[in-house]
Amino acid sequence: MKTLDKMSNLDRAYLLAQLFPDELKQLTEFIRKDAERYTDKKEYIYSQWTDGLITAEFWYRLVDNCKRACINNGSRLYRNPRVFRDQLFDGYDALFSINALIHFTEQAECSRKLKYAIYFLFGDSKLVIIELKSEP
Repeated sequence: MKTLDKMSNLDRAYLLAQLFPDELKQLTEFIRKDAERYTDKKEYIYSQWTDGLITAEFWYRLVDNCKRACINNGSRLYRNPRVFRDQLFDGYDALFSINALIHFTEQAECSRKLKYAIYFLFGDSKLVIIELKSEP
């Protein structure tokens, strides 16, 4: 096994999927729902977006890629750790998936062990912080 600092996002996602196979369906569903949430609130998010390294247009390309992966792969995303890894954590697409995982750690249904595993593998800082609860 590689050391953590030598692991890619693909390696980390695969390890997470192998460590928590019973949670994989819940994780993939949350990532899918997070993509839908961003799609549903697109106008609001664009209005709140601040200049940074990631533009809103780039972010929404990642959201669209995630939605496409969910549609094209369906239940294979949570039944096969390699599909989970390859479809949601390859290249720049990992940015959205990691952000969604970190958002998942804030949910009541996220177990303590899973939360700490996500923090350990991916960190605890979201890339996009737009509070949708305060939307008018």
